[in-house]
Amino acid sequence: MTYYTFHIDDSGAIEDIDEKIVNGQKIPVCKMYDDEEFNNLNDILHSINDYILNERALNIFKDCKTIPYELRNAKVLRKEKVLGFLKRYTSYNYYELTFPDQNAAYCYDWIDFEKSDVSATDNSQQKLKITSHQQVLDMIKENKSDSELSYSIETRKIVFNQQFDTEIDLFKIPLYSWGIYISERLKNKLEQSQITDIGFADHKEQLGKVWKTYFPLVEFSS
Repeated sequence: MTYYTFHIDDSGAIEDIDEKIVNGQKIPVCKMYDDEEFNNLNDILHSINDYILNERALNIFKDCKTIPYELRNAKVLRKEKVLGFLKRYTSYNYYELTFPDQNAAYCYDWIDFEKSDVSATDNSQQKLKITSHQQVLDMIKENKSDSELSYSIETRKIVFNQQFDTEIDLFKIPLYSWGIYISERLKNKLEQSQITDIGFADHKEQLGKVWKTYFPLVEFSS
């Protein structure tokens, strides 16, 4: 069983997002970079929000089993040449697809903490093995309190247990990884539909040096 982290290329990238009321609804208005290197009108645009995507890409996600998501209309503005050097914004209809962290809470039940490599280091440099998700929640609560004790948490490897939903096509584990994970089924659908400028990684060596720390090794119990 293979799952991949999902990555959006910045050849089509959002520089700024503003909230505006359009037809009585608050929607994101997304301005693209005014730079040929970053303003391709891709199916899925690089953004600080989860996904700004067109209807073609959206329908692929809708047809798969994902963690619960939130969806709303979005406007994408791209500067385009009108005459000579004169440019003006052209508006395109897109969607904002987000997967809130709280909607992924049940995914933590899939982690086998005994087999995983998750640790915490307190401010006296004492290292502790994490044996449950509740232990992490307690440490986060401690960090937010007035206590002098604080913890930093490091995830090197996540092993999923027998409860893992093998039918899931998209999920995330926010406190342990920055990644959004997709199944081979969803990967194949995106590739077959020729969704533009996206990438996949099934091991850390495929990631840039800066990102490796935030994407742990992922394994599945046999």
